[in-house]
Amino acid sequence: MINSVRLILFNIGLISLLSQVILLRELAVAFYGVELIYIFAMGIWLFFTAAGAMLSRYRIATAGAITGAFLCLAILLPLDVLFIRASRLLFSGVPGAYLPFYQQLIVPVLALFPVGLLTGFLFPLAAAIYIDKKPLKGMADGHIKRPQRTLALAYGIESLGALAGGILSSLFLKFHLPLLAATLLGSVFIALTPLIFLKKIGRGWKLVPVVAVCGLVALGWTSWIDRKTIAWNHPHLVESKDTAYGRITVTGLSGQAAVFENDVLSFETEGMEGETFAHLTALQHPHPRQILLLGGGMEGIVESLRQHSPEKIDVVELNPSMVQMIARHMPPQRQSALNTPPVHLIFADPRAFLHHGDAYDLILVAMPEPASGQTNRFYTGEFFQACAARLRPGGIVGLRLRSAENIWPPPLMYRMTSIYGALKSVFPHVLFLPGTTNIVTAAATPLADEASPLIERWHSRQISARLVRPPFISYIFGNDRFQEIRNVLQKTDVSINSDISPACYRYTLQIWLSKFFPRASFWDLTLPLPAVLISLTAIAGAFFLSRSNPLMRRMFMAGVAGFCGMTLQSILLLHYQVKDGALYQDIGLLIACFMAGLALGAILLPRRLALPERSWGGGLLGMFFSLTILIYFLLIRDSGTGLLLMSFLLAFTGFFTGALFAYASLADVTEGHSLISPLYAADLIGGGSGAILGGLLLIPATGLAFPIQIVSALLLLSFLIL
Repeated sequence: MINSVRLILFNIGLISLLSQVILLRELAVAFYGVELIYIFAMGIWLFFTAAGAMLSRYRIATAGAITGAFLCLAILLPLDVLFIRASRLLFSGVPGAYLPFYQQLIVPVLALFPVGLLTGFLFPLAAAIYIDKKPLKGMADGHIKRPQRTLALAYGIESLGALAGGILSSLFLKFHLPLLAATLLGSVFIALTPLIFLKKIGRGWKLVPVVAVCGLVALGWTSWIDRKTIAWNHPHLVESKDTAYGRITVTGLSGQAAVFENDVLSFETEGMEGETFAHLTALQHPHPRQILLLGGGMEGIVESLRQHSPEKIDVVELNPSMVQMIARHMPPQRQSALNTPPVHLIFADPRAFLHHGDAYDLILVAMPEPASGQTNRFYTGEFFQACAARLRPGGIVGLRLRSAENIWPPPLMYRMTSIYGALKSVFPHVLFLPGTTNIVTAAATPLADEASPLIERWHSRQISARLVRPPFISYIFGNDRFQEIRNVLQKTDVSINSDISPACYRYTLQIWLSKFFPRASFWDLTLPLPAVLISLTAIAGAFFLSRSNPLMRRMFMAGVAGFCGMTLQSILLLHYQVKDGALYQDIGLLIACFMAGLALGAILLPRRLALPERSWGGGLLGMFFSLTILIYFLLIRDSGTGLLLMSFLLAFTGFFTGALFAYASLADVTEGHSLISPLYAADLIGGGSGAILGGLLLIPATGLAFPIQIVSALLLLSFLIL
């Protein structure tokens, strides 16, 4: 029976993480890839899991209750995916527009509530069956007797399951398994889990094969169901595919194709943004022979660049699956332009490629706007420094920034200025050309700030364009906005956008909020130091007062473990992504390292220890604090950490997180059953707080370094709990 319960605990962790990945990725598509909603959803998932854990406190642990929860989970998971896909229709949303703010919050709450509640409900039930009441024999004098099968060990086994779930979800993405197919496979596995691993499954056993068979039948219709449900939001759907970087969707009507990434319009075949970007940038250079294009290879930029007679055009794309899928639906001339010399198509991380590429006359950055951690890394001072290192004498860097054509509201102005400052920290000469999309060029040598040199080159190169003609070029340089933008950029004082202090995060949050609350454009989202000091003082007071209540003391320790672990994990993954250009499989490996450390900390530490309880509790806090200092030092150095070092940092972060939870559940305790639900819920609430406060407040408002200082202070204050 015990081996069966171990497998149930393992599968609870696996199912929980796999379900979380499926639902969060589906939410990312439903909300147009807005990273802020994604972080919010991750936080409330943990809060709902905590609520489920507390709910199970009032339920007797039986095989029938576990079976019923698994069956409900198997049924609700695919229904949740369908609900998320239909959410815009159910709330009567305007196609291509955001839902109203409160509806945006309601949708992830409704979607995550049942599955999160059930996964949280399952763990304490299985853990209660697993824990043995018999104490260990042969304990040394002065040591407290502990159960042989403890909450910490149950937590470690569940963490190993989560590790397996993370690896499995990464494999699903690596082999391009559609998200709906992964959902149905997961649902079948969830339904069969109690039948396979429990000898007694209660009265619900007859429903198990029914639910499993329904899932298998639906699996055979995956392609049809997938196409129909995606077409709810894309009536003229041509093709859609889930890739490691998001869902790519192609629609077509009257010979025109449009490409969406996470339901955000990337480009359409009749658009002229690619032409405008290519010509206005290339015309700034007298002889652009060697050209590097980072992203945007499918947008028609290459066709326009070829008209400038370059000797070589290197096109670096991040997502090979996207290129292969979209190429089938592009006009023949665009396919030919991308596949014939002097064009060379390279699949690599664009930022990492700069450290190994050749020297170029022209580098065009056609990456998405800096609205997330994944894309902001292409608009920082450090990135522009890497571009400058790859430029030949007289070389130019070009990029584009979407904006309002006439009036810049404050957060948009600040975001533009922070990027302008990052460029100016590397290049003496920076030029903004106005429009709904600003064309930005930067160079070490002076740039043409009037139309005549560009018009002369336009004629000499015999450019053929639909929009970028001499009258258009004259208008761009001669309208009032050209000088007005220059004045705004020079007079506005904001911190520059950098890797360690991504100023664009804060302004992206403000721009998003202003879509629903116009006055948010004038809010000050900087984090006031007095508020931080007051908060830390209140936490210190709560920790000190909890010393007289053993249960509260342990709950606070479990909450600190969850908060510190989640916050540091987020910072480390973001830092690795920014500095080392990790592909998705690297991120999956790093998360696996964190989960492996978490499991080891929870499983290994609760065995026999030679030190008294309070001493090894203080030792854990001291070592965890030392780890945060090391991480802070590496960030301040502002250098890459590499895959191996980052794997170790995440593994040790996970280890101390799991070990602190183990300490909270074992110190001075001879009976662990009453602690299962409260401590597990406290750990999840701490993790949810770390996700929301770190992802939505601390990192956007202060960058990467200050949240580490908060974690360090919290670990020091935790000595009050011992």
